[in-house]
Amino acid sequence: MTEVYIKYNPYKVETSIILDDKDLTETASLRHFKTERLQIWLDQLVPILADDILNDNTFKITFHGTTPDYEDLLEMCQFYNNTKKLNITLTHIKAKETEDKIAELKKLVKKMSEGPFPALRDYKIQQNFEKAINSEFEIGVIATMSSGKSTLINALLGRELMPAKNESCTATIAQIKNIDNFDGFMGTCFDSEGNVIVPEQSLTYDDMVVFNEREDISLIKIEGDIPNIKSHKMNLVLVDTPGPNSSLNQAHRDHTYRVIKNDSKPMVLYVLNGTQLHTDDDNALLSTVAEQMRVGGKQSKDRFIFAVNKVDCFDPEKGENLEDTLSNVEMYLRDHGIPNPNIYPISAELAKVIRMEKKGLKLTRSQRKTLQNYDLFTEEPSMHLNRYSPLSPSLKMEIQTKIDEARSANDYYTEALYHTGVPAIEAAINEYLEKYAVTSKITNAINSFKKIIEEHQLMQKLLEELDRNQEERQKTYEQMNRIEQEVKQGEKAKELDKKILNLDIDVTEDVEKVQAKINKELANISNEFNNSRITRKEADAKIFKCRKKVEVLQSDVLTDLEKMVQSYIHDNAVQLIEEYKSYVEEIIDVTGFENLKFDKVKLLTSNLPSADDLILANTYSRREVIGTRTVKNENKKWYKPWTWFQDSYYEEDVYWNVEYVDGKKLRTEFIGPVKQSLEDNIDRAINHLENEKANLREFFIEEMKILKEKLLEKVKEIKELSKGAEALSKQIQENKEKKKWLDDLVDRLEKILEI
Repeated sequence: MTEVYIKYNPYKVETSIILDDKDLTETASLRHFKTERLQIWLDQLVPILADDILNDNTFKITFHGTTPDYEDLLEMCQFYNNTKKLNITLTHIKAKETEDKIAELKKLVKKMSEGPFPALRDYKIQQNFEKAINSEFEIGVIATMSSGKSTLINALLGRELMPAKNESCTATIAQIKNIDNFDGFMGTCFDSEGNVIVPEQSLTYDDMVVFNEREDISLIKIEGDIPNIKSHKMNLVLVDTPGPNSSLNQAHRDHTYRVIKNDSKPMVLYVLNGTQLHTDDDNALLSTVAEQMRVGGKQSKDRFIFAVNKVDCFDPEKGENLEDTLSNVEMYLRDHGIPNPNIYPISAELAKVIRMEKKGLKLTRSQRKTLQNYDLFTEEPSMHLNRYSPLSPSLKMEIQTKIDEARSANDYYTEALYHTGVPAIEAAINEYLEKYAVTSKITNAINSFKKIIEEHQLMQKLLEELDRNQEERQKTYEQMNRIEQEVKQGEKAKELDKKILNLDIDVTEDVEKVQAKINKELANISNEFNNSRITRKEADAKIFKCRKKVEVLQSDVLTDLEKMVQSYIHDNAVQLIEEYKSYVEEIIDVTGFENLKFDKVKLLTSNLPSADDLILANTYSRREVIGTRTVKNENKKWYKPWTWFQDSYYEEDVYWNVEYVDGKKLRTEFIGPVKQSLEDNIDRAINHLENEKANLREFFIEEMKILKEKLLEKVKEIKELSKGAEALSKQIQENKEKKKWLDDLVDRLEKILEI
């Protein structure tokens, strides 16, 4: 049987796929797997192996990696074995894990700050590392009205904090930052402009009721313990977002769409009412979720958890079948373009009450009654909700072990708690954090200083080569002279300036997608006005319904345009950097650089910023100029299309005392301004994008003056090293201890990241 060996390191994001001592990630069909996260390409692996490489349905895979990654591969192999009649066997070599890689990395960065290399002692290294390590990871909780979202959040907290009533009036976003073992909750309230209007204070449920009803409060930042979600040393933030049907604030709707579309892939906990599906409010939001789940591989699926709440409202003794309900939910989501969703049935209320009881918190009469019904979940097998959860085998086993332990100890409340399904959601969140968020944080932290370490390693290799080869040393000296002259003359730099000024990336395809979305939704809205004669009451109802659809469409389109702008600015930054690398390569080629055994382009471009660094630097440098863009006119904003036609359309005397309305004429008057407004938004976005691209190009041309100086410094340094044997020997002698220190640093880094 053919055996394929796969090693995947999620911390380095490195993959090797070995067949007969050959690394298949060096081949064209698998090359893009080498430095991509496993879950992005996992669904492509088996077909490529079976059909393109092995041409065989029977083979063995030995996987070396972490348990969560192994279980993902196992699931994929089982899928193909069952559906495509393949015969794949899988074995697992478990990864060696250190207890706390982040803590070890912090020690390493401290060592760097005390080391012999000034570049590694730079405060920016520490600053960038801290930024990566302390980045926040968001879990957005989204729901439409009456789903029990607040109850679920309270169940996760183990106490009542979020108001569960008057959800339709919710106008605030609540961000709960996890502080492990913190007793109680502290909160600060902000208005829509980000100003503090209620200073930090201890928070209670009653405080939250008051704050939630205040129209001047837009955001409440809370700190407290989220006890059953492991922070993994992360700044975990649970965000309670007002639903698309309930928010009185356009910015909050926009925030919901940004969470869903965010490229950093935060988790989204989408709460559905198990007793009330098929609401209009879900339609647009679920369509957007479906779009995001179609790209990005398994991670894009894993980040969305659909919690089906209020399943305890079903009575198995009356023949009400939970499995039918879950089947309906799956069909409902599939109809919205979401196949194979992660559905978790839950009883948030019982989970919350059990946890409150265990903490000795006071229960209301209604809550005591809920607690008395715990036996439904312990005695009725169909209400063992944990068994419906799509958890990995290891997590299911962990939960079952805890259920067995609780039953053996006659701890019926704990047994019932696990059967409510809420701990299963917490387990899924913890697995996502471990599988994606923590590894991503470690990768980003390493990247904050890896480039500088590589630069010093390259210099060490250069010194060794120059020391070994006197003839090559002389050629290198002459070569540095020629490069120095070429850079100072600046002819190639002038050519680069012209290339940069002419650089462009076409946005037509993305704009067409946004326009198609607008046209499709407006066509659906138009169908509401097909009758030529409708009553005033019907007209008002249709206008109300369609206006809500337009508001949601506006948030969807706005965030699409924002993402388009961000994406293309990033692509432009990447292009600019690639053009600069090409410029350095051309100088090297033109001046005849000999084939020394080190990466010459990498060495001479080691100070080149990343695309994100370039964008950040450009944004910061311009922020003072554009800081006055915010306008306080609440009635006229370009991203609120209904404000563009209020004066001409919503005058009361137009339909006052008129019994019937011409629906088709109404459609024209309603749709026209909305369509124009949305298309104006596209024009604004394109104009904004063109301005941003122009600014970025101009900024980079200025940045090249700095890069040119750094390039000359590097050339001069290499020139001095290759000038003569005496100077070189002295430098090598001085660097012996440095090299030993650097080798030890790299060795420690490798040990932290090894699996």
